[in-house]
Amino acid sequence: MTKPGTNTADIPIFDVHTHAFPDKLAATAIPKLEAGGVWLVPKATFDGTVSGLLASMDRAGIWRAIICSVATRPEQTPKITDWSASIASERIVPFASVHPDFPDVEAEVERIARAGIKGLKYHPHYAGYPLDDPKVLRIARAASAAGLAMLFHTGHDLAFEKDDSASPLRVRRVHEAAPDLRMVAAHMGGWEQWPEVLEQVVGLPVYLETSFTIGRCPPDLLERIYARHPPQYLLFGTDAPWRDQREEVEKFMALPLGEDLKRRILWDNALRFAGLSK
Repeated sequence: MTKPGTNTADIPIFDVHTHAFPDKLAATAIPKLEAGGVWLVPKATFDGTVSGLLASMDRAGIWRAIICSVATRPEQTPKITDWSASIASERIVPFASVHPDFPDVEAEVERIARAGIKGLKYHPHYAGYPLDDPKVLRIARAASAAGLAMLFHTGHDLAFEKDDSASPLRVRRVHEAAPDLRMVAAHMGGWEQWPEVLEQVVGLPVYLETSFTIGRCPPDLLERIYARHPPQYLLFGTDAPWRDQREEVEKFMALPLGEDLKRRILWDNALRFAGLSK
């Protein structure tokens, strides 16, 4: 299959932040999540299934995507591992999820790695522990030891009251506790906390991705983050289905960035982060 592409630069695109669910679960999960907004109401742009995501990717000219699962309870952890392994393909790179209260974190992380899964997703609001909690740092260290990457939700979340459980300062603490971990601080290091991102995260060897930022983060702040952060640690993400992938690609391509940097953000950096060769 020829890589789809709708951008004028013909750059392959890797979306490092998407969500999908098993087909039966998607039918109930999407309406529930749509009803959960506290201070911003989300609306899904597809049905939340893997096939729906692939169709969205084709419309947007996106070749590959990471699907991020979130364990909200310990018993979900092995089920997510099994499902993640079952959906992996050339275009779909699933990230599993380990809940901090899972009884044998290291054993499950090793099982995840043996299954060929490339990384983990952690969301402090849904799991109930802040980013720098010792239980979360245990997962981060285990992931690093197993050669896995991790994507962390950072900043506020539209379905929860504002707090500091995913603050940029806590991002820095995770990096300091697991310095060799390939980690992404989603939403450009801290959604709606971008001034603190400049103080705490920019300049660190921590990946930042674009989801929910273009058009929401003040343009001058976003430009300063792009200018000051190491270019090899910038990624493209959409948080689909909560953002339309085609629209996010168009907004990204309109940013005043050089073509070489755009290619690194859209493709090259993501390959390195995900541990893929091509």
